[in-house]
Amino acid sequence: MKARLTKPERLYSRTLINKLFEPGGGSRSFAAYPIRAVYRLTDKDETSASILISVPKRQFKHAVDRNHVKRQIREAYRQNKQLLKIPDNKSLNIAFVWLSNEHYPSGVVASKVKNLLQRISEACVKC
Repeated sequence: MKARLTKPERLYSRTLINKLFEPGGGSRSFAAYPIRAVYRLTDKDETSASILISVPKRQFKHAVDRNHVKRQIREAYRQNKQLLKIPDNKSLNIAFVWLSNEHYPSGVVASKVKNLLQRISEACVKC
């Protein structure tokens, strides 16, 4: 079976994004430089996990550079999303935020995303 990143797996609801980033909203975060992952467990939605990828304009002025980094993160998540272990009655919202102003090879980005997904999975199992 092909690992795809479908529309329901993308976090685009403004209310869910605001809840993810609001202070005291029950969100947690991990960092594996150059990526920070902010995540929040919620009640069950149509998908078990939804993601958002943010590359600030402050880090990369040109859209082509921001899009390149987003593609790297999206592909790394797509290949490693099976690492997430989420309880049956919960749903997970994840935001990946790029912290550096440098490009990294795809292998480095993939290993950082894999590390973050494993740490999020371990934290979700404990909840």
